[in-house]
Amino acid sequence: MRIVDLTVDDVDAVLRLFADDGGYSARVTGHAASRQDAVDALTERPPGTAPEAKRVLGLYDDADELVGLADVIRGWPDVGYAHVGLLQTSASRHRQGLGRALHAAVEELVATWPESATLRLAVVDINRDAAEPFWRALGYRATGESKPFESGNVRTVARIWARPIAR
Repeated sequence: MRIVDLTVDDVDAVLRLFADDGGYSARVTGHAASRQDAVDALTERPPGTAPEAKRVLGLYDDADELVGLADVIRGWPDVGYAHVGLLQTSASRHRQGLGRALHAAVEELVATWPESATLRLAVVDINRDAAEPFWRALGYRATGESKPFESGNVRTVARIWARPIAR
């Protein structure tokens, strides 16, 4: 296994990963992942954030197949945070430690950002049965903050979870 920074040059590998998403895209956006979704995962960031604030880490297996990715935004929504926008592994490879390995790489990265004290993320209600046990096992807790979430024809709520950054 190896972790690398992903760029738009990796869009085809990301699209292959998204094809093995276990229904995540359909649950969260109402449609199967498209090439544009792969491009967005590599480039899209919150308003007001600089391009260099976004890092996308890819996890490749020994056969050189992308089996996971995580994107993290430095300093969003405020300077003391690092926001995990997406952490996804191949559904066909779930329960093999890939998500934990990818999260460990995120932790290692954000530990080098001295201004960041808290990792945060949003769990979308429509995906909570799949997501909450994983995040809870990694030490994240719901903050009580929530906001409406809309993507495609999906209308639900996104709930913020957070945990301190280990140093």
